[in-house]
Amino acid sequence: MTRLFSLLTLLGLLWAGCQPAEDASWAAFKRCASNACVQEALAVKAALVKNPKVLLKDFLKTYEQGEDHLIGWLYLMRDSVLTNPAAGTYEERVAMRDEILSAAQPYANDAQLGEIARVIVQELEAIAFLAEQEDALASLENLVFTGTYTLDRGPSGGTGELHVAEQDADSLRFRLLVVGAAPAHNQGEIAGVAARLSAHEARFSTQAFGSECALRFKWSDDAVQVSTEKGDAAACGFGAGVVADGAYQRKSYNDPFLSAADAKKAALLQGEWQSAEDPKATIRLAEGRLFQLYDGAEAEPPVRCLYFPKCPASCSPVAKVPCLKVIGQDEVCYTVVKADGKTLELSLLGGTGKTNRYVRKN
Repeated sequence: MTRLFSLLTLLGLLWAGCQPAEDASWAAFKRCASNACVQEALAVKAALVKNPKVLLKDFLKTYEQGEDHLIGWLYLMRDSVLTNPAAGTYEERVAMRDEILSAAQPYANDAQLGEIARVIVQELEAIAFLAEQEDALASLENLVFTGTYTLDRGPSGGTGELHVAEQDADSLRFRLLVVGAAPAHNQGEIAGVAARLSAHEARFSTQAFGSECALRFKWSDDAVQVSTEKGDAAACGFGAGVVADGAYQRKSYNDPFLSAADAKKAALLQGEWQSAEDPKATIRLAEGRLFQLYDGAEAEPPVRCLYFPKCPASCSPVAKVPCLKVIGQDEVCYTVVKADGKTLELSLLGGTGKTNRYVRKN
């Protein structure tokens, strides 16, 4: 009897040893079991994307044991990661959600794992990204491109400086200066007009140095990602080993292509201005935008506002005068009749000829 018991014990141990071990990230998440387990939840997500079948089997086993860890994981991912702006940009969080969906969806009709896979798919597809997507798109529509941006890769990585001036709704003037890594510190410079591709992207292409050099610019808030789509350093006119790619951070909203005299005139327009006709009506020119307020509240959403020392042909000016081009749903231009730092007078081009008068608000 003792020999039989020992044999059964040995067989049991052998059987248990043959069972696949539970994924370590899933086991760690179950042990954590609280709303603070965000890092553990992200580790489970990574494991699921890497090997969905293994994780789905672990989810199923836990579910069959009557435990609700799967629902807890889904809710934690939803509330603390996927719908939490602090966890990443809108695009990053949508991409994360789509990764999980792509891992689970192929098993939705699987005889063994289908039910678990469908639970995951249904929960994630129900996440309401729509309102946030609309806010993100509205934000992109109002991006300010004009300004100076810098890149610093550290003591041995090189630096860069990007100058941008929006010309109109379709094009951006730019100049890119890059210094390569130590010890050579080779340099490169390229300039031109980039074509707008979307509300937050532009592209530039040239064959001025023999073969094609193509650069893509992608904005998000106060940064722009520069990527080389085609060509090497030589094709872009750079020194050996010089690379322009990187995330350039905004340093200034000022137009870097204005002369010193014109930049001084543009600075006189900045600030908050009170209507001479209606004291409750004010406008504010700041950070490349026009803000319109009434009685202290926002009357219209802010829109991009460009200053030109000489009004461009797209505004149909009657003379070579400075103007403001306001870019919202439509483009309108205002002649700068007077701007001395204390008073501001603007006249709508193509309008009735009426001059809107403002005084600086303290």
